[in-house]
Amino acid sequence: MTREEVIAALKANLNKPVHVEFTDGIGVRITPLTVDKEGFIHDLATKDDMVFWVPFEEVVSVTAEP
Repeated sequence: MTREEVIAALKANLNKPVHVEFTDGIGVRITPLTVDKEGFIHDLATKDDMVFWVPFEEVVSVTAEP
């Protein structure tokens, strides 16, 4: 996906679980919370209170979950 496609997919799925594949080959289910100019904040779609900020360049793909 291009940077613009990643941003659009994240914005379209704010507060909804998605599957993200990162450049290191790791794929994980997350919930995007906010999107800024350089990256996004997400949680891990679990019951913990941890959140993470990730730059767009570390994302290969975003897939909405049904």
